[in-house]
Amino acid sequence: MKKLLTLVSLLLMFLQGNAAGFVDQWGRLKLVGNQLCSQNGDPIQLRGWSTHGSWYKHCYNDKSAFEKMKNEGANLARIAMYITEGDGVDETWVRNCIDWTAQVGLYCLVDWHILKPGNPNDGSYGGYASFFRNMTSYVREHNYNHVLWEICNEPNEDVEGAPAKFHHVWDWVKKYAYNVLPIIAENDPNGIVIIGTPQWDQDVTCAFQDPIEKKDSFKDLQLMYSFHHYAADQQRYLGILSGAAAFVPIFITEWGLSSHTGDSGVDTKAGDHMLLVANGKNLGGQIISWANWSWSDKGESSGTFTGGGYSNMSFSESGNYIRQQLKKGDNFAYCQPTPYKEQEFDGWNDFLLDLGAYDEGGQDNAYFDYDEDWACSGNDKNNTKPCNAGGTKDDNFRPKEFFDVGYVDKNNKETSYKNLGYIGNGEWVTYTINVGYAGDYEFEAFACDHEDFNTFAIAVDGKPGLVTDKGEETPFQALYLPTCNGGDENGDYDVWGWVTPYSEYNESQKYRIRFDKEGTHTISFAFLTSCSGLGSFKIKGKDHTAVSDLGAGKVSLWPNPTENGSFNLTVDADAAVKVLNAQGACVYAGNVEAGVTAQLSLNLAAGVYIVSVENEKGVSTQKLVVK
Repeated sequence: MKKLLTLVSLLLMFLQGNAAGFVDQWGRLKLVGNQLCSQNGDPIQLRGWSTHGSWYKHCYNDKSAFEKMKNEGANLARIAMYITEGDGVDETWVRNCIDWTAQVGLYCLVDWHILKPGNPNDGSYGGYASFFRNMTSYVREHNYNHVLWEICNEPNEDVEGAPAKFHHVWDWVKKYAYNVLPIIAENDPNGIVIIGTPQWDQDVTCAFQDPIEKKDSFKDLQLMYSFHHYAADQQRYLGILSGAAAFVPIFITEWGLSSHTGDSGVDTKAGDHMLLVANGKNLGGQIISWANWSWSDKGESSGTFTGGGYSNMSFSESGNYIRQQLKKGDNFAYCQPTPYKEQEFDGWNDFLLDLGAYDEGGQDNAYFDYDEDWACSGNDKNNTKPCNAGGTKDDNFRPKEFFDVGYVDKNNKETSYKNLGYIGNGEWVTYTINVGYAGDYEFEAFACDHEDFNTFAIAVDGKPGLVTDKGEETPFQALYLPTCNGGDENGDYDVWGWVTPYSEYNESQKYRIRFDKEGTHTISFAFLTSCSGLGSFKIKGKDHTAVSDLGAGKVSLWPNPTENGSFNLTVDADAAVKVLNAQGACVYAGNVEAGVTAQLSLNLAAGVYIVSVENEKGVSTQKLVVK
C-alpha cells in the first residue's frame, strides 16, 4: 500500500508540474557555453512542432491547438510567420500565439519566415524592423519569459549544391543580422536569437568559420544558429550538425521525416538517426532542441495530420512518429569512444598522429562517416552500406570500421603515413592521446596538391581546440588546409608536403592547439566541407623550460631535467610553490615573488616530481625530472 501511495504521489506531482507548464519549471532560458539551459543552468531540450503558413490557421487559431501540442508531449511551438506568401504579415495572430503559448506553458519560437527570395535583405522583407520592434515590445510589456526569436528562416540562393559553395549567402545573413539584432536587444537585451545559415539552414559551420562579431548594441544577446534537416534525402548533411555541435550552439528549428520537398513519403530510420544526433550523440555532446515540420493538415507526408484531419486529430505516419518520440521525454545519449591505441605525446618531441589509429566505437561514437554510392558499391543516400573506401581496405585494415583510411605512398605501405580520404561534408573522427605537458602547441598537416573546399576544425575533448599564438580564446575555429605546392582543382593527389593550416577569414592570426592539463585527451578533426585528404598531422614539441600561459600565468623553470634538484623559478605574480614527489608527498613548500628568480637547491633523489605554482591567476603544474 505504501508503494502504491508513493506512485500515486509521484503521478500527482508530475501532473501538477505538467499542468503548471514547462515555462514555470525552467524559467527564462539561457546559454551555458554552447548548451541551451534552464534559468538554473540545467541542460534542457525544447521539442515540439512548427506551424505551417498562417493560411492553415484552422490548425492553430486558438489556445486549444497549443493545449493539444502540450498534451502530446511538446514543450515548444514554433510560429512560422510567412512574409511573402498567404495573407502576409499578421502581427495580431503572432501576438495571439504568444499569449496562447504563455497560457498553456509552452515556449514560443517566433519565426520571420523568409523563403523566396532567399536574401533576407530583399526589399520584400523590409517590414522586419517594425515586426521585431513590435513583437519584442509586446513581450516586454507582458513580462513574458518564454519567447525566442528566429530572424530569418532558410536564407538561400535558390540553386542546388554543396553548402560550402554559398558563403556569399552568409554575407547576406551577417549584413541583415547587424541590422536586426540591435532592434531585438532594445526590448529583450538578454534574449535568445536563432540565426539562419546558408543553403536552407544546412551550413552552421559559417558561424565559427566567419563569426558574427558582437557589437555593443547587442552585446548581451545569446546567439544560436539554425539547422534544418529532411531525413529522407539529406543524410549526407547530418554530419555537419554532428561536428558543428562541438563549436557553436545549434537549434534544429525545422526538420521532417520526408524529403526536402515536404512530401514523397517518410523515412523513420533516418529520423531515428537525426534524433540520436540531436539527443547528444554528436562531437560536442550538445543536447539540441528541435521543431518538427509541420502541425498542419496539408496532406503532404511531412504534415502531422492527414489531409483534412486536424478537426478529428487524424494523425499521419509522421505525426504518430513524433508523438511517440515526444512521449519518451528526455532520451539523451553521448558519444562513447574507446582508444584503439592510446598514442603518447611527451610534449618535448614532435609528435606524428597515427591517423589509422582512430578510436573504436564506430559511427556516432568514434566518428561520423558518409560514403557516396560511387565510393562504396551498393550504398544509398542514407548511408546504409558504408565501407572503408580508402586503400587500406585491400589489406583488411580494421574490418567492420568504416572511416576511409588509405596510404600516402601506395607503393611503400610499410613506411607510408596513413591518410584520411574520401572526405565529405561533416565527417569527423576522434583519437585518444596522452599528453605529457599542459600547454599550447604549434601544429602542421600533411596535405596533397589537389584543391578542394578543405575546411576543417579541431576539437579537444569535444570542445573548440584552438587558441591564438598569444594564448587567447578565438571564435575563428575553422581552418583551411592549403595545397602543398599551390595546386588547384586539377592538382595532384599523389604529391604531398607539410603545410600550416590557417583561417581564410583571419589570415594574419596564428593558432595553437591547447591541452589544458597533462594526461589523456581526445583530439578530433571535424571536416566542415569535402576535403582532398589529410596525410598526417604533426604536433610540435617544445622546450618546457617555460610553461605556457595557463593557470597561474607565465611560469619559467630551468634547467629541466636537473641535477640533484637544483633549479631556477620565476613567476609573473606572487605565488605559493610546492614540490611533490611521485607518491604525492610535499618535499618543499615556499613563496616566490613576482619577477624575482628563485634559486632552489633541494637535494632531491633521482626521479620525477611535480612543481605546483598557485597565485591569484590560478594553478599551474609541471613535471620536474631529477637525474
